[in-house]
Order: sequence, then C-alpha cells, then structure tokens
Amino acid sequence: MTTTIPAARPLTTRLKDDNWKLHQIAERAEGPAALIKGRMPLDGYVAHLAQQRLMSRALDAALRPHLAARPDLAAFVLPEQMLTPYIEADLNHFGVRPDDASPEPGTTRSINEIAAHAGDALFLLGLHYVRLGACNGNRFVARSVRKSLGLPETGEGTRYLDPFGDAQRDKWYAFKAALDALPLTEDEADRVFAGTEAAYLHAICHGLDRHQTKDELLARHEASLDKQAFEQGHSVHVPAGTH
Repeated sequence: MTTTIPAARPLTTRLKDDNWKLHQIAERAEGPAALIKGRMPLDGYVAHLAQQRLMSRALDAALRPHLAARPDLAAFVLPEQMLTPYIEADLNHFGVRPDDASPEPGTTRSINEIAAHAGDALFLLGLHYVRLGACNGNRFVARSVRKSLGLPETGEGTRYLDPFGDAQRDKWYAFKAALDALPLTEDEADRVFAGTEAAYLHAICHGLDRHQTKDELLARHEASLDKQAFEQGHSVHVPAGTH
C-alpha cells in the first residue's frame, strides 16, 4: 500500500493565502481606500503618483543587477514590468516634473527597506510580486479614477494603474507560473514571502507616523477582516462592478 503525500502549495498560492489579512488591511488604509473608491482629488492623486515613482525607481534600480546576473529571474521579470516609466508618463501628463517631489516619511521607510535588502534578489522579487499583482485590481481602480477626475479613457494619466490593458490577466498568469516553477529551497521561498509581507506592511503604514509590525496591525484590525470578501474581490475573473 502506498501513501500519497500532498503536493506542496505553489509559492504564489502561499503568497496570496498567507498574506490576505495584510492585503485587506492595506486596501482599507486611508490613501488606498480613497483611490479605490474614486474619492482622491486630483492634487492628491498627483502627489500619490510622485511618491510611488520614488519607491518604484528604487525597486527598479535594486532589481536590475540581479536580473543581469540571473537568467532564471530575467526570463519572467521583464523590462516592461519596471513601473517607473508609466508613472513618469502620468506625471508628465499633468505637467509635473518627477524630480520635484520630496519623499514623505513612509516613502523614505520603503526606500530604506529596499536598500537594506538590495543584495537579496528573492526578497526584492517578493516586493515586485506585490506591486505587479496590484495591477490586477488597479485596472478597475483606473476606471474609477478616470471617471472621478475626468481623465481620458485612452489612459493618459492612469498608465501606472493599468499598464498592460487587456493583456493584464495573461501577463499575470505567465508571471505567476514562472515564479511557481522556480526550483527554490524552503529558505529561498521564505525570503520571497518576507518581501511580500514587507510590501503590504509598508503600504499599510505609509501614511502613519511610524512603521508598525504585523502583530500590532492584526491586534487592531483582525476582528473586522473578512476572508470571503477578500476572495470574492481578488479574482481577475470578477466583473468590474464588483471591485
């Protein structure tokens, strides 16, 4: 008689399932919530883009040497996924010079986190996974922002939110499949996970006076979290009206 040993969870399943609480808290944070609901005024939106550009530029710069040295990562972490040019195009649409922005405290904390892990390609990959995955929901956010701010349906001003258009789902599935196919040790998978967790923590704490720990945030928010609502709202198959 043989015993069947259940296959280990795909890494991307772990990244989603074991981060859902932080993910949901992040979406409830003041800034993201205003963006998601189309309630962010134009000046706030432009300021948000400027801060995102600073963080994205830091992550792009940290990733590039690793991609040059590791063909296994460069095969699916593609140049088009470096989001800084899309943000700069949006800022240019609003007549804003990208280099004019100064980092907010939360932005500085995020940049320092990237710098502290600049030598760890897998931690950085975890950070990248979160920002790239955000493009799924941001496709729907972009529609709300265009409507509330009167921006063009052709995408000027919201390229960062919706960089891949109708190709988003296919590109995301290809990225996830390649990540799951990486032959990672348990320790290496843990480093990717640590990067994703850090990304959510920084998103939650960006507008706060200080960076808070996962335990602190769960102590305050856990009782109000709803996994069913999270699952229903985070499938790329869900119609736009339900996001």
